[in-house]
Amino acid sequence: MKKKTPKLYCLEQPKSSNGDQFRTIRSNIRYTRVGGEIRSLLVTSSLPNEGKSTVAMNLAIAMAETGRTVLLIDGDLRTPTVHKAFDLPNWVGLSSILVDQTRLEDCIFSIEDSEGLSVLTSGPISPNPADLLGSTGMKRLFAELSERFDTIVIDSSSVLMPFSDALILAKMTEGVLLVVKSGKVLLKHTNSAKQMLEQQGAHVLGAVLNYRKSSKRYKIRGEDFADWASSSGMV
Repeated sequence: MKKKTPKLYCLEQPKSSNGDQFRTIRSNIRYTRVGGEIRSLLVTSSLPNEGKSTVAMNLAIAMAETGRTVLLIDGDLRTPTVHKAFDLPNWVGLSSILVDQTRLEDCIFSIEDSEGLSVLTSGPISPNPADLLGSTGMKRLFAELSERFDTIVIDSSSVLMPFSDALILAKMTEGVLLVVKSGKVLLKHTNSAKQMLEQQGAHVLGAVLNYRKSSKRYKIRGEDFADWASSSGMV
């Protein structure tokens, strides 16, 4: 299924209820780490098309609104969308830095309409994304970026896929936010994703229920999600 281009509510409709929801999420996760603010965050989901890219992008914008320098990284090297939403070129980016060591300065774009926000796009699609994301070069790059920006937000692929991209990235960040699409996934999918992340040592901060209007039988509804989140110790 072709991915839709995510909407930038916090930029295009800053006073909308959707924009306010992302600012609420920002406030909820800001101090969830003992000893200070979360400085790096991975946004993922159990399955594709649950809205993780929309959450990652709008959350990065909302974080930049507080005066912090924020870098949004498109860590989905298989089906990237960040460059489309921000109308940026993608002929260089994360993959090209890791493959041919393109200069970092040539791949980071400052977003004119969002002061403090910069974007590192995915770059050209690579035949071996997991190898790139798990490389020593990626760890070195992430450490360098952590020194340059107050906060890093990574949009990644989904967890329950036949590759380990999201799990690799989850180990690098201080926290993970799990996006759940109401009416699309089963609780067992979300539980499996949470367990796999935690088995890798990831710190799952909480979950965001998306598309709550749906109430199809046997799929996650708002009431089910609240019970699950409470029993799982989620935000």
